[in-house]
Amino acid sequence: MPDNELPPQQSPAIQAALSWLAAAPAADPLLDLVPLRTHVDALLEARLPPLQALKILELFQPRAGRVADAAKPLLLDAVLPLARRLRNVAQAMIEVHGAMAAGYLRGLRDADQAKLKGPQRHPTVLAHHALRNLAQQQEITALISGPAPVDMWARAQQAFHLRHPVNQIDPELPPENSPADRTLKGMLALAAAQPESMAPRESAFLARFLKRYGAAVEISPARPAVRPEEWLWLEETRDLPPVAMARRPPAEAGNLLYFRCTALGEMTREVITQIADGVAPAAMDLDDEVAYPDFLNVLRRAQERWASPPRRLFARHRHNYRVHVCANTGPLWQLLHGDLDPAQDAGLVSTDWMVLNERAGGFAMMHVAGGISGLVPGGIIGMRAAPDAQWSICLVRWARSDNPEHVEIGLELLAPSAEPVRIAPQGRGESNPLPALLLPPIPRMDRGESLLTARGVFRPGRFALISEPRDQVRVFQCNAMNIDIQTSSIEVFGFDRDPSPV
Repeated sequence: MPDNELPPQQSPAIQAALSWLAAAPAADPLLDLVPLRTHVDALLEARLPPLQALKILELFQPRAGRVADAAKPLLLDAVLPLARRLRNVAQAMIEVHGAMAAGYLRGLRDADQAKLKGPQRHPTVLAHHALRNLAQQQEITALISGPAPVDMWARAQQAFHLRHPVNQIDPELPPENSPADRTLKGMLALAAAQPESMAPRESAFLARFLKRYGAAVEISPARPAVRPEEWLWLEETRDLPPVAMARRPPAEAGNLLYFRCTALGEMTREVITQIADGVAPAAMDLDDEVAYPDFLNVLRRAQERWASPPRRLFARHRHNYRVHVCANTGPLWQLLHGDLDPAQDAGLVSTDWMVLNERAGGFAMMHVAGGISGLVPGGIIGMRAAPDAQWSICLVRWARSDNPEHVEIGLELLAPSAEPVRIAPQGRGESNPLPALLLPPIPRMDRGESLLTARGVFRPGRFALISEPRDQVRVFQCNAMNIDIQTSSIEVFGFDRDPSPV
C-alpha cells in the first residue's frame, strides 16, 4: 500500500478523528473548537508515517479556518483583562494553530523528499501551511495583547530554512512568488509595527493590509553590511520576537535571519499620500476601510516604524514602588470633578500597580491588586504615587497580558495634572456639554494648554469651555486648533481662548 494512503485500521484516537472529520461541521463553528484541539493533538501523538499524517492534517485545515473566522470577530473589541470565555477561546485557537504548524513542519522535515511533489505536497506548499497557521497564532495573540506563543518565532524560522536549504533557489516555485515567503514577510512586518501598541481592530486591519503589501519586506540570511540601522534580526534557537539592529546587535553565531521593511514603509507612505490627495482605495486595489481616519492613523504609525525601526532614546531605570491607578476615563473625570468619594468608591477609582521601570516621560507598570477593566492601547489612565497627590494623566502606549491575573502596561505621561471641564461645540446640537480634561501647558513639549476628549469630539472651530472650580461656573469661548494626539479611544487637541465676552 502506498505510504500516502491511510491504512484500514488505526488507533482509536485516529479513528475518532476521522469519524469527526466525516461528520458535518457544527452549526456554530465555535462548538468545533474543543474537538478540533483534541483530535489535532491526538494526530501529533500518534506518530503516523509523515505522508499519512500530512493527509489527515490537511483535512483539519478547513475546520480550523472556519473556527478562526468565527472566533476572531469576537476579539475585535477585547479589553484587558480579557473576559474568561474570550480568553479560553483565544488560547484554544492559539494552541490549535501552533499544533498544526508543528505537524506540517514535522512532515516537511521527516518525509521522503522524493515524494514531496505535486501541488499539495510540494515543500513550499507545506511551508506555507505551517506559516499560515503561525500567522493565525500571531494575529490572535495581537488581538488579546498576549505574548508571542512558545515556539512561534522558532517555527517560523524553521519553515523558512527548510524552504530555503543553504539558500538554494527552487526553480519550480521561485521564492519571489512563494506564498510561504509572503506569509512570513507579513508576520515580520506586523511584529516590526509593534501590534502591542494597537487596539484589536487596529492590529486586525494591519494584518489585512499586509496580506496585500507585506511582500515588499526584504529578507536575508546574511548579515547586512549596508545601512544596518534599517534591519531587524531573529535567531532561531532563541525563539524571541524580532529585534532592531539599532537597539541590540545580533548574536555572533547561530542560525540568524535578517529583514527590513524600508520598501514597505515607502509603499505605505505612497498609499497615505494618494488617499490624502483623494485617490479612491479601490484604484489601489485596496478596501475602502484604508481611508477610514482610525486606520489611516494606524498606517502612519506603522509606516514610521517600517521606515526607521525605533531605537531607545532614553535609558530605563528600574524601580520597584507602588502607585494608585484609575484605569477608566469616566470614573477619572468624576473623581476629579468631585462626583465620587475616594474612600467609598475606592474599588471603582483606584487599584494598586507596581512601577517596573521609568524613563523620561514614561513608565512600565504591572497590576498588583484591585479590579480593573477596559484597558486598551490608546486609552488613558490616571496615576498618583500617594493618596494626597495629584492625578497625573497618562496614555497607554502598549499592553500585555498572559493571564487574567497578570497585566502589564507601558505609559506616556501626558500631563502632571488635569482639570475636569465640559465643552459645548457649536453647531453640534448636543443636549448636554461633553466631559473633557483640561491639560496644562507643557513648555518642554512645546505644547500649550489642551483638551483631552473621547475619540470623535474634535472639530475645528468655536466651542464653549465650561469650568467649575470651587462651585463656580465659568464659560470661555474658544477655538479648536489642531489635534496633537489621536488614538482609537481619545483625542488631545490644542485651542485658543477668545478674549471677547461670552
